Amino acid sequence: MKRFTITILAMVFAMGMPMAGIAMDHSAHAKEMSHDMGQKNDDFVEIGKDTQKGVVATVKVKTYDKKTLASMAKMGMSGTHHVMVFFTDEKSGNDITGGKVAIKVKGQEGKPAMMMLMGKGFGSDVSLPEMMTTFEIGTKLDDGKKRQFTIMFHNM
Repeated sequence: MKRFTITILAMVFAMGMPMAGIAMDHSAHAKEMSHDMGQKNDDFVEIGKDTQKGVVATVKVKTYDKKTLASMAKMGMSGTHHVMVFFTDEKSGNDITGGKVAIKVKGQEGKPAMMMLMGKGFGSDVSLPEMMTTFEIGTKLDDGKKRQFTIMFHNM
């Protein structure tokens, strides 16, 4: 009976190994596909940085191509650009990934759009006119302090 139990356990372990390999492979793929902008050749462009109360905000923007705009329009989405904001502690350089972040395009009607945590940054789609634009990014990060960052973007 003991030999049978050991055999069954060995089979269960052996059958689980490929699944562990798949899980590890998926984890590596998810990390590779995360919004760690600037690490790979992607379509995001860093447009500026602003420092407020010990936190540095780095803003990157991606302009959607015509195919993506058409697909988004079919789903009722009107964004022309995707904005990512990455926060780091000014002293330590550590990433800050907790808290609430909202973005507003200065001069546009409506409330600020909440940004969603995506990898190490916060992202949101925005609709931008072809002109100079100012992003106002309001935060209440994990330290509980409210901050407002301002970044200008020339949409050509």
